[in-house]
Amino acid sequence: MTHDEAYSYYLVKTNYFIAMFGTANNHWLNTFFMEIFNMVFGDTPGVMRLQCILAFPFFAFAIYRLSSLIKGLSGQLIFYALVLFNPYILDFFSLARGYSLAMTFQAWSIVYFVKAAQTSFQYRPWLMVIILNALALASNISFFYTVAGMAGLFVCQLAISKYVNRTPIHKTTSRLFLLYVLLMIVTIADLLFLKYYGKTLYFGGETDLMESLVETTWEGSLYRASYSYLSPVLTYVSCFLLVIVCTWYTFRCWYSKKISTGFILCLPFVSIVVLNVLFHLLLKNPYLSERTALQWYVPGILLICFAGGEYLSFPKTFRFLGTATGMVVFFAGAAHLYRNANRHLCYEWPLQTNSQQPVLDLYAQKPQHPYMGYSTAGVYVNYYALLYDLQPKAEYLPEIDVHNTGTQLRDALLKSDYVISYYPSTLSCLQQLGLRYEVLKTYPPGNNKLIKIYH
Repeated sequence: MTHDEAYSYYLVKTNYFIAMFGTANNHWLNTFFMEIFNMVFGDTPGVMRLQCILAFPFFAFAIYRLSSLIKGLSGQLIFYALVLFNPYILDFFSLARGYSLAMTFQAWSIVYFVKAAQTSFQYRPWLMVIILNALALASNISFFYTVAGMAGLFVCQLAISKYVNRTPIHKTTSRLFLLYVLLMIVTIADLLFLKYYGKTLYFGGETDLMESLVETTWEGSLYRASYSYLSPVLTYVSCFLLVIVCTWYTFRCWYSKKISTGFILCLPFVSIVVLNVLFHLLLKNPYLSERTALQWYVPGILLICFAGGEYLSFPKTFRFLGTATGMVVFFAGAAHLYRNANRHLCYEWPLQTNSQQPVLDLYAQKPQHPYMGYSTAGVYVNYYALLYDLQPKAEYLPEIDVHNTGTQLRDALLKSDYVISYYPSTLSCLQQLGLRYEVLKTYPPGNNKLIKIYH
């Protein structure tokens, strides 16, 4: 179990669902399914993650549907490989978090968004977009950045239909408009509640939009491979291409007075970027970063591949070169996934790797005053302590920064008989105190240590 998964489990186990509206752990749909599967199948980590595992085939099919928008096999292969062979994205389909569910509903939202926006206003396609938008927000409320762009075009298309084309607005269309408005109001209200009351909207970048939004996603996608130094290159190249493509499709739309598929595909990405800037400037919100920034990836990569398929073409004699390029990227992506994905830890929460065994081993020693460091304290309090009813309760070991918490760390070590620690600073502090200790066991790959202290 990772730290954030464990807190969702705590909400389920204690029926403390009202907390989801005041904390950043507002992955409502994920928590709902955790509750259902918990009641039916039990408390094991695999059961907690079933909803995200089962979401992957639907996500993959949505990516297949979106790839059909791209002209040419090479662009389709590149899009498919960059998304579905991305180990960073796949992490979230094996964790009990809402990001994978939100990305699934985001992908399907784009499928129906393109269909709805390409024609004059129609009820059914837009109803599907609204439902999928609502499910994406219920999966992770930060996907408001994506949904807002689709809602904006919906309002524009409805206004054009009424005031330019003089088309009478049917009652069902008015209800659809009210439904979308209600969805936006509820989402904005909860985001403001999180910021000003819950005070939990603190995760993200503070200074550099491009680095926070785009580069952290590429860093995760490279997954600490030996060639991770490529992340700045990929960041600048992708940002340059996206700026050029969005500018071009916007100019074409303005000049021709027609909404093209390319312009439609620009809107989710542009919405994400513009709202990042606005919320940062007006509300001092941090930029989306790492896992919250994942929402730009599918619409951004789709937009680049779509534009490439539309404007980059080889002469008929050399058409095989395009297919060969797509095949090279496809197999390179597969090789990257095979070589770098790790079944034992995930990119975002490596410290909680193999956290269960040290907790069980500690309590097998029958401790009197156990302490746990940052790497295991969260999962212990919110998951293992509830699951196994472990006694006596372990206290938190303040080990992260010796300079700021040195006195607290020393006081804790003087009281404890067993500790679980990840940071070398704990061993250094024990040596400074002159306490005799023994490292009973080390737990790779996270390298937590079970330490016995002799007083």
